[in-house]
Amino acid sequence: MTAIKIQTAQNTLLYQTRGSLGERMIASLLDAMVMGAYALIGTILSGIFSMGTTFMAIFLLPVYFYTLLLELLFDGQTLGKMVMKIKVVHSQGQNIPFTSYLLRWILRLVDIWILFASVGVVTILFSKKGQRVGDIAADTLVISIKPAQKLQELRYTQKPSEEKKIVFSQVSLLDDKDIEVIREVLAYGKEAGFYGNAAKMLKQTSSTMQKKLGIETNMIPVKFLEQLLDDYYLVYA
Repeated sequence: MTAIKIQTAQNTLLYQTRGSLGERMIASLLDAMVMGAYALIGTILSGIFSMGTTFMAIFLLPVYFYTLLLELLFDGQTLGKMVMKIKVVHSQGQNIPFTSYLLRWILRLVDIWILFASVGVVTILFSKKGQRVGDIAADTLVISIKPAQKLQELRYTQKPSEEKKIVFSQVSLLDDKDIEVIREVLAYGKEAGFYGNAAKMLKQTSSTMQKKLGIETNMIPVKFLEQLLDDYYLVYA
């Protein structure tokens, strides 16, 4: 999984896991199956009741506008995206305007319908944030909304053994919110493998905590943040 950094209008940094190409392709396949089933129903009804092309043209309108309508109605998700637990979000963390949804839908012609989706696949693979042409034009991203691995499974809620000694007594200056940030960053780093964006997040968090506590240390970010957690638990045990 790859993290995407989103900076909101309020200068708040949000870290999200981007939807993978595989997840997006499966979601598109599921959506195609839904649209195909709907179109089949129309064909059967048209045959049974001897309805002409006008009926089919009207009946198939929801298919033509399927992606646009569902993403508008369900906050950036189609049925396929719901199953795969991915969704469309604005790259600045704000509500997506109708014009962005419309632009994404129009540019499906370029991304998906021309050259057998090769344009969309290539741009998703090689763009920094995994965006297809429609996403780039609309200033949107596709992110994963799957729940992260439980923190309890990532060790960072476990209290240290009583034999351990406090290393940084300044930890008493931290509050519960600071500790929760440290736990979340460490958990994400462990899940992501402590490299790339995860490593940057760890380094940034470590630097912030050192400044707040007035600490200078040569400990690597992961070990420093883990030590802060241990010290915090020991102080307030």
